[in-house]
Amino acid sequence: MEFGFTAEQTALRDTVRRFLARHVTSDRVRAADGFDAELWRRFAGELGVTALAIAEEHGGFGASEVELGVVLEETGRVLLPVPYLSTVTAAAAVDPALGADLLPKLADGSVIATLALAEPGEGWTPERWSCAARRDGEEYRLDGVKEHVLDGAAADVAIVGAICDGQPGLYAVRADEFRRVSHDTLDPTRRQARLEFAGARASLVSRDAHRALELLWAALAVESVGVARASLERTCEYLKTRRQFGVPLAHFQALRHRVADLAVAVEAATSSAWYALRVAGTDEFAVAAPLAKVVATRAAYTVTAESIQLHGGIGFTWEHDAHLYFKRATANRLLLGDEVALRRLIAERAGL
Repeated sequence: MEFGFTAEQTALRDTVRRFLARHVTSDRVRAADGFDAELWRRFAGELGVTALAIAEEHGGFGASEVELGVVLEETGRVLLPVPYLSTVTAAAAVDPALGADLLPKLADGSVIATLALAEPGEGWTPERWSCAARRDGEEYRLDGVKEHVLDGAAADVAIVGAICDGQPGLYAVRADEFRRVSHDTLDPTRRQARLEFAGARASLVSRDAHRALELLWAALAVESVGVARASLERTCEYLKTRRQFGVPLAHFQALRHRVADLAVAVEAATSSAWYALRVAGTDEFAVAAPLAKVVATRAAYTVTAESIQLHGGIGFTWEHDAHLYFKRATANRLLLGDEVALRRLIAERAGL
């Protein structure tokens, strides 16, 4: 297996990073309240990154999950307030044979989508879903509730996990067919919503609901790598420039040891997340995706929490960006299963 990046993937990363450096500032992220419509239009329209993993016959570029990961890591670095992760994971979960009409609209960014999988309590796996679909002539009707749906308030269509005739599947539901209630969450840079379905008209777009959940785990993992790496870089820069007793804080060995431990955690998270993306489409993905989610989100939480501490007094002020990274890391860590539940699932799938 090739673990390096191709010249094309490196060029993609450079292009995305330059765009984000020009257009994304801390003030803009804070003012967006989770969704910057103009930034989304430019990000999707000028870069075309929403089309990456969609096949060419449906208006996309036919790239792999690795290319998606390159962009997701960069968006995590700046806490980009657009529904990119939501839309591309939803698009990647759609079976082209069933959702061919939807894919071109997702490719050009004219339609915002989201994966609605989690339910109240611990209903985040297909085995625990209560959301139900029933046939109604040529279409389906959907009943149930989905919680903590990323960008659910901004989505034009929800790709909803539901059970029909005892089998899990994914169903596309237009926004005018369901009720949504925005959540007040810890993370102000990306909103969540509760979606309620009562006889909502829907169309079947995939029979592989498990892969959708695994895609979302892997996407959260690689985004969390970006969050962790940016937070660590900002912390290192602060320690190099902030002086105490006449020398930079980076001069003190105790602080250097703490940063070294954080760097090790980030590298472990990076390896786990990118391995998961590289085995997407294989049987190994079922274990690698939740494992990457556990390792990467835990690393991001640890790094961002330590970043607040290492910034000293200024780090404890709400105005400092260290808090934004900590909140995103915390939200990602709690989404779609906590560490205990995911470790149990990983053990079961690995046959341990």
